[in-house]
Amino acid sequence: MARTNTPRAHALGAALREHREAAGLTIRKLGSLLDRHHTAITRWENGRIAPSVEDTAAVLGILGVTGPERDRLLELARDAADPNWVAPGVHRHLAALTEYERTAIRITNVQFAMIPGVLQTADYARSIMLSAGATLGEAEQRVTYRMGRRDILTRHNPVEFHAVIGEAALRYPPCERSVMLQQLRHLQKIAAVDNVTVQAIPLTLGYSPALEGSFVLLEFDRARPVVQLEHYRSATTLTDQGDVRDYQTAADNLRRDAMSPTATAELIAEVADEMEHST
Repeated sequence: MARTNTPRAHALGAALREHREAAGLTIRKLGSLLDRHHTAITRWENGRIAPSVEDTAAVLGILGVTGPERDRLLELARDAADPNWVAPGVHRHLAALTEYERTAIRITNVQFAMIPGVLQTADYARSIMLSAGATLGEAEQRVTYRMGRRDILTRHNPVEFHAVIGEAALRYPPCERSVMLQQLRHLQKIAAVDNVTVQAIPLTLGYSPALEGSFVLLEFDRARPVVQLEHYRSATTLTDQGDVRDYQTAADNLRRDAMSPTATAELIAEVADEMEHST
């Protein structure tokens, strides 16, 4: 089976790069120690090709990775060919998701009940994480990580980001009103950026695929698209072509049925003004 460009391959590659950098080795030096060309190491680390279990074990031996972390990465290597990945603990998918976001040319993020993560303010993200049971230290660490992910919107050659957000996420805040007001004002500003499009799903729409759950569709220049699903305490990454096509269709339907970007901007301003005058 192919072991290329799968969710586990990306997660494994990101972890190997992190451990290599922590060990102070360059890609060329690691390749020399493995007696492999440095381009092979590059392909492993960017998730284009997953190393075999034997190659992974050799890399981990050189880098001094032992214990549960070694076992975890070897398990990723063994199952690297699986096109879909379901695992407890959303944080296990973050490395792969971040790599996908970094290399995507277009991202469609559908969130019915909350603001998409890349568009969140630090206070909004922190409030949600604390409410979900994170400690203050855990929340601060995750907020810092999430804020770093926003670079995809403002970097040179930024990603084309399309957010489809439920009207309920705008009107019914999961946090203090002052925090939500700040979030709405931020959303107004970011929605005006050329590479960002925000559309709201009106409460009156009735059924839409967004009711089935939130998802992120990531599309690339030279690779097949990927879908990321986040649940309460687990995450799923899909690369199976049939599954992804269904989500592409759902994204197209949502963009068609949601409010226009102009109407959405007016709605956000209206909700923010109402919230500001009632506080």
